[in-house]
Amino acid sequence: MGLALISAPAFAQDAAPADGSEGDAIIVTGSRLARPDLEANSPLNVVTAQDISLRASSANIENVLNDLPQVTAVTSSTSNNPGGGVATANLRNLGGQRTLVLVDGRRYMSFDVTQQVDLNTIPSSLLERVDVVTGGQSAVYGSDAIAGVVNFVLKRDFEGVELGSSYTMTERGDGQIWDINGTIGSNFADGRGNVTLYGSYTKRKPTFAGERSFSRNALNDDQDGSPIYAAGGSPSIPQGRVNIPGLGALLGNGGIPGCTNVDIQAFNPDGSSKCYTAGDGYNFSPINYLQVPQERFIISAMAEYEINEHFTPYLETTFANNRVTAQLAATPIGNGTPFGEGVTGPLTLQVDSPFFAPAFQNALAALDTDGDGYVSAPGWNFRTTQIGPRANFDERNAFRIVAGMKGSITGDFSYDGYYMYSRTKNSQRQLGNVAIDRFLAATTTAFDANGNLVCAGGQVGCAPANIFGLNNLSQEAIDYISIGATNLEEYTTQVASFAITNPNLVDFGAGGVGLALGAEWRSENGAITPDSFLSSGNVAGFNPGQPTAGGYSVTEFFGEIRVPLLKDTFIHSLELNGAARYSNYSNAPGNVFTWSAGASLAPVEDLVFRGQYQKAVRGPSVNELFLGNTVSFAGNADGCATEAVPTGQLRDICLAQGVPAAILDATGAAGATARLNLADPNNVNPLTFLGGNSDLQEETAKTYTLGAVFTPSFVPRFSLTVDYYNIKIDGLILSGVGTDVIGRLCFDRFEQAYCDAVTRNSLGQIDSFRDGYVNSGGLKTSGVDVTARYSLPLGAVLGSEDTRLSFQFNGTRLINYRVTPVVGLDFDYQCAGNFGAQCGVPTPKWRHTFRTSLTTGALTTSVMWRYLGKANDDDPDTLYGVERMKAQNYFDLTTSFDATDNLNLQVGVSNMFDKQPPLSASTQSGGNGEQSNTFPTFYDVLGRSFFVSGKIRF
Repeated sequence: MGLALISAPAFAQDAAPADGSEGDAIIVTGSRLARPDLEANSPLNVVTAQDISLRASSANIENVLNDLPQVTAVTSSTSNNPGGGVATANLRNLGGQRTLVLVDGRRYMSFDVTQQVDLNTIPSSLLERVDVVTGGQSAVYGSDAIAGVVNFVLKRDFEGVELGSSYTMTERGDGQIWDINGTIGSNFADGRGNVTLYGSYTKRKPTFAGERSFSRNALNDDQDGSPIYAAGGSPSIPQGRVNIPGLGALLGNGGIPGCTNVDIQAFNPDGSSKCYTAGDGYNFSPINYLQVPQERFIISAMAEYEINEHFTPYLETTFANNRVTAQLAATPIGNGTPFGEGVTGPLTLQVDSPFFAPAFQNALAALDTDGDGYVSAPGWNFRTTQIGPRANFDERNAFRIVAGMKGSITGDFSYDGYYMYSRTKNSQRQLGNVAIDRFLAATTTAFDANGNLVCAGGQVGCAPANIFGLNNLSQEAIDYISIGATNLEEYTTQVASFAITNPNLVDFGAGGVGLALGAEWRSENGAITPDSFLSSGNVAGFNPGQPTAGGYSVTEFFGEIRVPLLKDTFIHSLELNGAARYSNYSNAPGNVFTWSAGASLAPVEDLVFRGQYQKAVRGPSVNELFLGNTVSFAGNADGCATEAVPTGQLRDICLAQGVPAAILDATGAAGATARLNLADPNNVNPLTFLGGNSDLQEETAKTYTLGAVFTPSFVPRFSLTVDYYNIKIDGLILSGVGTDVIGRLCFDRFEQAYCDAVTRNSLGQIDSFRDGYVNSGGLKTSGVDVTARYSLPLGAVLGSEDTRLSFQFNGTRLINYRVTPVVGLDFDYQCAGNFGAQCGVPTPKWRHTFRTSLTTGALTTSVMWRYLGKANDDDPDTLYGVERMKAQNYFDLTTSFDATDNLNLQVGVSNMFDKQPPLSASTQSGGNGEQSNTFPTFYDVLGRSFFVSGKIRF
C-alpha cells in the first residue's frame, strides 16, 4: 500500500496504482470485484509504466518482465535454437503454457497451437502497468492459470499526443534495437467518450554467436569430468565421414592419437581418408544467432462511449505484424536423420567411384564380399556447407477484436459483456534444407555404358553428389538436392463472456459484500499445414512434421464473493473471499470444477495476515492434443554402453535390441572403447519421435499461499511483504517422459514397454526413441517471496527542494521444485538450485532485484542490482565438465530527466560491469547446457549495453 507514497520507480507488491483519484473503486488482478483499497489476498507484483521506461530494450516487455525473480525466461530475443522468434511469460518456471496472459483482464491472442501469447505483440508503450499474480487463478479466469496470471493493463481515457523513441546498442557496436511509437487520444461528449489510437515500429538487428568469445566455438563435453573443450564440434562434418566395421584395419589407421574408433573415417579433398578425431568436428556455433533479428509493426485502437449509465459500448482492436528470423548452421545429414517413419539408414558406396582415392577403393573392394561392387556404410555423416546456413523466416500477422458493452443495472449491480475474436497466421519459410530421397539418389552411383559416373536410379535431373571431401559438391548436385520448405500456421480464439457484479451487495458493518456471477464460452482452434517435404519426412535440415489440426470448446459458469466481516473492532479487519467455476470441455476433460477460498486478517492496522487455497486446472492445448508426428533431438540414454554385460536380464535386452555380443562381452580398455562408440556424443545423436494425444485429461493443481504485509506506522513509507507458496500439480502433461526416463525404465528396471521405444542400427547404436504427450507426471514446488520498499525524504539538498531516496527489494527463495516424470515410480528430478539435461534452465534457490533511486527535482538516477543464485547439475550419475554455475550479479544504471513539462529524456547502461555468462556445452555436444554454450535466456549474453530514449507529450 505504500507504493502510492513512492514517486520513484518501483517493483511493487500488493499495490496497483488506481486510475482515478484515491478512494475510487478499482479492479485488482486476481479478482473481478472492484474494491476501494489496493490490497490483494494473493501475492501480487506490479510493474509500472515508469519501471518499463527505466529498462534498456523496453521496446519488448519481455525484458522488463523477466527481471522479476518469479519469472524464468525460456524463450526470448536470445532464443535461436530452440526459439521460434517469440517471447513468453513463465511464472515459477512451470512453463509458459501454465501462465495465463491477459490484457485488461481478458484473454489475448495466441501465437500458435501451444496456446501461448507472444509478448512481442503487446504494445509496451501503451501500458499503464503489468500485474503479476502468482498461484493458481483458474476459478477466476479459467484454464491455464496454474502458475498464475500476468495481466497487462493499458492506458485508458488517454488525451493528447505522445511520441516516443528509444535506441539500444551494445558496447561492441551490435545488438541494435530501435523503436518508435506514438499515441493519440481524445475525450469527447463531456468526458463520456474516448478514442485512443496507438502505433509502433520496432527494428532489432541480429548478433551472431561468432561475435562473442564465449560462443564463438562450440564446446564439447566428454562426460568424464574433464574440462569442456572447443576442439571440433558436431560429428556431422562438411568433409564427410563413414563408419564401416573392419575399414580402419584395412587402411592401417591404428594408433592415431584421439582416434577412439579406427573404423570412422573422415575424408580429405582428394578422396583419401584419415581416422576421425574429435578435433575434426564441425564448429556449428558462430553462424547461429545470439540475438535474433526482428521487425515489428503494431497498430491498436480503443473506443468507448457512455450513452447512459446503463449502456456503454466499447471496442478494442489490435493488429501486429511480427517478422523474426532464426539461423542455424548448414544442414547435417547422416544415418540417424529422420526420414519418413524411420531414419535414413546406411549409405551405399560404389567401390570404384572416382570420388575415392585408390587406397580407399582397395579397402572397399576388400569389404565387398559378395562382389556386387557396393559396400554399405551403416554409419555416415555429412554437412551441406556449400548450400549455406539453414534459415527460418517467420512472419506472423495477428489481430484481435473485442466488442462489448457495460453499464449499471440497478442499485450497485453492473454488467460487462463482450465478444473477443483473435487470429494469428504465420507463414514460415525455410531455406537450406535437403530432400533426403534426392540426396540418397545422388550418393548412390553407378557407371553408364560410356563409363561415366551417374545416379544409379536414373532419376531425372539427378547429378552424382561427391560428399567425400571438403567442398567437393558440384553445382549441379547442389541444385538437385537442396530445397526450401514451408509451414503455414493459423490459430483462432473466440471468447464470449458476460458477468454481473455488485461490490456492495450488503454491509455487515465492515464494508460492502462483493459478488460476481457470470458465464463464458471459449473456442480454441488451430492448424499447422506443412508442405509435402516436411509432412512426408522427406527433409533434412529443419525437423519434419505431419499436419496438426484440431480444436475444442469450453462452456463455463463462475462466481466470486468477498465478505468483510470485521472492521475497527477488537481487531482492525477480517475479510473472507471465495470463487468457483464449473467448466464443460467438449473433449476428454469433460466436466471440471475449480474453486478457491481465502482470508485476510489485520489484528492491527500495521499488520495484515493473508492466505489463499485454490484448486486450479489446465486443459490440454491444441498442440498437445493434435500434434502431427514430429521429431526432436533430446539426448542419448544407452544403458548398454555403461559397462561389460556378460550375463543377466540387461544383456538379454541389449542383445534383443541389436547390440553385438562382442561389445557386451568385451573387457578392459578395448571393451570400454567399444562401448563408448555406442553412445559417444561425438558420434551418436539419436532422434526422438513425438506426437499428440487426443485422450489427454486436464492437469489439476492444488495451490496455497500464506503471507503477511507489514506497514509500520512508526516507520513511515516502509513496507515489508512475505509470502509462502506451495503448488502441487497432478496429471502433469509432458511432451514425453524423455529419453533419460526411457533409458532408466528400460535398462535399469527392465520395463519392456519402454524398451520397445528404442530402435538401434546395425552398429548397435540407438537410432531413435519413440515418445509422445502423456498425463504421466507430477510436479511440486514451494518457496517464499519477499518484497520490501522504503522511501526517505531528504528535503532541500543537491539543489532540489524535494529530494527523495527510495529502495525497492524483490526476492524469491525456492525451497522445492520436484518433477516426477512417471507417477508411481520412485525416482524424480529435484530442480531447486539445479540445471541441466532434465531441469533445463537454471532454477537457483535464491534470486532478487534491488533498485535504489535518487530523485532531485526533474532528475532521477536509479541503479538496479539483479542477482541470480548458483545452480548445480541435476544428474548425480553423470560427471560433466561443468557441474556448477556460479552466482551472477548484474547492475544497471538509468538516468531520467524531465527537460521540460512535456519532454522526458533517459539514458542508461545495462550490465554495467560487462559480466559474461557461465559456460556449459549443449546437450547435443554431450554437455548439460542449452545453446550458445550457455543458457542465453537466463544469463546476459550480449554484455554491456547502452540505451537512450525520449518521450514528448502535448
